[in-house]
Amino acid sequence: MSGYKNFAVVGAGSTGSFIIRQLLKDKSAGIVDNVVVLTREGSKTTVDGDAKLIPVDYSNKVSVKNALVGVDVVISTLASTVLHLQVGLAEAAKEAGAKLFVPSEFGAQTEGETEGFLGFKASIQTQLKAVGLPYTLFYTGGFADFIWTSYFGLDIKSGKATIGGEGKKQNVFTSRVDIARYVSYILTHLPAEQLNYRSFTLVGDTKSFNEVFREYEAKTGKKLEVTNVPVSELDTRLAANPRDIFAILHKAWSTGPEPKKENDNHLYPGWNPSSLLDNIPVA
Repeated sequence: MSGYKNFAVVGAGSTGSFIIRQLLKDKSAGIVDNVVVLTREGSKTTVDGDAKLIPVDYSNKVSVKNALVGVDVVISTLASTVLHLQVGLAEAAKEAGAKLFVPSEFGAQTEGETEGFLGFKASIQTQLKAVGLPYTLFYTGGFADFIWTSYFGLDIKSGKATIGGEGKKQNVFTSRVDIARYVSYILTHLPAEQLNYRSFTLVGDTKSFNEVFREYEAKTGKKLEVTNVPVSELDTRLAANPRDIFAILHKAWSTGPEPKKENDNHLYPGWNPSSLLDNIPVA
């Protein structure tokens, strides 16, 4: 084993909390030495386990730099609304002596994108290169354990689902538990030269919504009422509100590029991610 041992996680929300828990498990196993968690000043965030919780002012570089002294890798799990803060975080991390930055990707591939939300994420990568602190990207597809709510039109427990397009396109989904396991393994086991300015594609499951709905019905014996939203309607919603999460995701799931056959699952021997069906809550 020749990877990193000292980590800071920025944000302890829907993604960060899973990564923090996994790093703390690895700390108990002697794989990780230290885990620092950065949160906003005034936040009521709490962390279970042996992690050092440090409230910071993300707009104050000195505050962030002081919190990151002794950290090897900074993992950002910031929400989509504050991704612009990552460049300043990377600058502070570099000044503090960090060796690697992991931006808050954890979704669809963004390299080479120029438009919309994915293009915005790609533009941050360009800015990070200018900072001069190496970074690592993790592409995970959608969160297999997080999408099954009415917020995304997928409250399966109600017996109803609303999806963009015809539901035929294949998409990648990975649960947050499996993402955290993979991220921690890669960062603690691979040497630095295999991490710098590299992206990793991890695939928990690849399914179309139509396929997973059929599997769900076969498993439970329950019939789903599925409503299809035309792509033209998604476009109308996005024109009115470019941050419409339902429209962003369902357009990507219905019209985005087909998943690549190649992935990096093999770099974590024994990784056994759960399927999309495994993550659907059963009433």
